Amino acid sequence: MQPGGQSEPDEDGPGLFDSEIHVRILDLQERRPFGHEVHGLSEPSLHLVRARVNDLGGLTSGSKVKVDSDSLGPLSEIRHRDLSAAANGELTEAIMDVISEDSERHLGFYNRANNLSLKMHAFQLLAGIGKAKALQMVQLRGMVGWSNFEKVDEACGIDSARLLAERYVKEMEDAAQSPRLLDLLVRSEM
Repeated sequence: MQPGGQSEPDEDGPGLFDSEIHVRILDLQERRPFGHEVHGLSEPSLHLVRARVNDLGGLTSGSKVKVDSDSLGPLSEIRHRDLSAAANGELTEAIMDVISEDSERHLGFYNRANNLSLKMHAFQLLAGIGKAKALQMVQLRGMVGWSNFEKVDEACGIDSARLLAERYVKEMEDAAQSPRLLDLLVRSEM
């Protein structure tokens, strides 16, 4: 693996970004004297990444670029605390866009969430959801579950996609968060 870049085929197995298809640009920054750099969110695994810009044409904050595009150099992972302020400001909305584009994968959390222990339900991992609300959500879900996020929102009076996106951001900020929904829902199939 090249330092800070995509892996090249070798005997160590697949690289971190081998299954990534797109990068959603969170911020485009000028890096003097070398040109530009993007801070972005890889899809589908939702890794925070940075890449050198080879071709600035058509790249803007919020746009999606194929990983194998000639516009970007090799991807490298970036820590949440190293994101630019503009990238950090766009992160939750970008994750919500990803969730809406691949809603089946993320909706599975609401349809399969169970007790994590005798005292805590998985719904309680989401901001603002306490024990009583979690129990209410389980009752409202019933045996069938929900077919889309709008049905969850309507039944439970929450913004389900935003709560999930905020949890993902919290996990990106703090690697000690456990259990990690990013690993369980998004990265487990990669």
